[in-house]
Amino acid sequence: IAITALTIFVYIYSYSLQFFSETKKGQEWRNRIQQDTLVGLAIIFLTMASCFLWVIFFYFKIFQS
Repeated sequence: IAITALTIFVYIYSYSLQFFSETKKGQEWRNRIQQDTLVGLAIIFLTMASCFLWVIFFYFKIFQS
């Protein structure tokens, strides 16, 4: 559940990135650390981990008594 909550937080953060980069300093920061790429990779790997953890959870919930 914690991984899913973190994934949702990263989705919301990635949506709000466009609002933080309106200043010149914000644009420089995003370009310097390649923030869009890092957020994209975080979304991919957190979503993948979240899906695997839910599959494991439901496997044990359904097939183990």
